[in-house]
Amino acid sequence: MANEPIVVVGGGLAAAKLAQEYRAAGGEALLTIVSSDDAPPYHRPPLTKGFLRGEAERNDTLVRPLEDWEDDIVELRLGATVEELDVEAGELVIGEGERLGYGTLVLATGARPRPLPIPGGDLVGVHTYRTLADADTVRSAAEEAHKALVIGGSFIGSEVAASLRLRGLDVTLVEVGERLMPALACPELSDELAQLYRDEGVEVLLGTQLEELVGNGRLLSGARTSDGTTIEAYLAIVGVGVQPNVELAERAGAEVDDGIVVDERFRSSLDGIYAIGDVAKFPEPVSGRLRRIEHWSNANAQGGHLGRQLAGKRARYDEVPVFFTQLFDRKLQVLGDPSAADTCVLRGSLADGRLIGFHLDGSTLVGAVVHGESADVVAELEQLLREGATSDDPARLEDEHLRPAAAFGD
Repeated sequence: MANEPIVVVGGGLAAAKLAQEYRAAGGEALLTIVSSDDAPPYHRPPLTKGFLRGEAERNDTLVRPLEDWEDDIVELRLGATVEELDVEAGELVIGEGERLGYGTLVLATGARPRPLPIPGGDLVGVHTYRTLADADTVRSAAEEAHKALVIGGSFIGSEVAASLRLRGLDVTLVEVGERLMPALACPELSDELAQLYRDEGVEVLLGTQLEELVGNGRLLSGARTSDGTTIEAYLAIVGVGVQPNVELAERAGAEVDDGIVVDERFRSSLDGIYAIGDVAKFPEPVSGRLRRIEHWSNANAQGGHLGRQLAGKRARYDEVPVFFTQLFDRKLQVLGDPSAADTCVLRGSLADGRLIGFHLDGSTLVGAVVHGESADVVAELEQLLREGATSDDPARLEDEHLRPAAAFGD
């Protein structure tokens, strides 16, 4: 089995890291990445930041130059759609009926943007934002569209809104919930962020439902909210979440539950078939819960780990979930699982340039949000999360003179 072909379906970061780490760990099997994307593997975070602002170009987003894949003897099958997975034959059906055999199969099929279920979603000027091609189209459109509407106030929407505003567009950000960046699970911090956006000139509409996108013929001209308010816009970005691409696995009989369910070694319920990245629902080692995580660092860590595992390494996957976001000039790092908390204790503020949000489930630390702190403080928080540190005195968590470990100490 060791030298039977490895095929990876999906051409994102998880697939790229698997291939790189497999080769670096001495893996010698034939390795093919089959991707429906026309571009070689690239990083998604720059798409909403430097690339959209015109500070980076397409090649700057690539995981590695195209020739490096050839040097590592990794075949990239780009622009290729896998239609079916034939488990009994150990083959994929690609395109017009081509069959590609595998010894080990890795599903890194990622996720796709959820559509906005209102009239006008098909108007010219309305875009989802997921791929390099999406980002390229929106960047070009932003050169002419002076007014932009961003629908959804989570990570994609908030990052795109900030970048478009920095490009000089008039931006309206609409969020159906009552808080900006609800995944931060910290109302005080969400309020600070909303004020930051308003200070930067973004119109932020919270608790607002859009009824329709309206146009002049086929071209977008704006939107209408449920209370009858009209918003002028000639470019709209829809960022209302994603859904995992599980259909291929589901048709083949794999266990699926808002993602492809895998074990601690990323094995699916089908023999010889693994899943990693945005599509994988895995036993997250810190919380012990089955989770599906859609961020860069998760794809990076899981891809690298499985690549080494397939090359014969046997280390346990023990990563603390972590991701970054940049909103204007504020960089936030999120650790653990803030959504599992029932309390957020905030130390410091964005205005001060330093903050830690301690996310507690009862008295147990389950997540943290960090801004302006040093790397050793972040490492300390990661260790506290691994240990399941507890605190019965929130006032100590607010004390800026105490290191995090001391704040949780007896």
